[in-house]
Amino acid sequence: MKRKTKLQAGPTPAPPPLSGDPILRTVSRAAFALIMLFALLLLWRGHNAPGGGFIAGLMTVCALILHRMSTGTDALRRIDPISLVPVGTALSFLTGLVPYLLGKPFLKTDFGYITTPLTGEFEWASAMIFDIGVYLVVIGAGLGIAYALMDVDPQERVQEDR
Repeated sequence: MKRKTKLQAGPTPAPPPLSGDPILRTVSRAAFALIMLFALLLLWRGHNAPGGGFIAGLMTVCALILHRMSTGTDALRRIDPISLVPVGTALSFLTGLVPYLLGKPFLKTDFGYITTPLTGEFEWASAMIFDIGVYLVVIGAGLGIAYALMDVDPQERVQEDR
């Protein structure tokens, strides 16, 4: 009797070197949650206090890289990180364009107050939308660069290496 074997399309990618470490996997779960909460706090407070979209984006990139190193899988399974760059750029640009079209200076912010049962009195500002755009650009560019560097095989040779 002949045994049937599955044919593979190509070599199976090796998991990242640290993905089998049980200590890293355990600690990274809590660290991921804490880093993401801190990033969202920085994004939330950024238009009025130090922080904002750039720093929150960097913190999110760090959390997502930690997740990939510890589990070997991408946390953004269905989203290509590079696709976040044009979305964030457009959002930031439109935030500045709307006041300009209304006869105000480009990027002029507007703000007000909303009262909700959950948060009480809450200040909203259009600068928050700009920060979200910057946040998306930083996540997209940062993860794009980091993932490209993670996927480099140091043993791989290219035609120019002859």
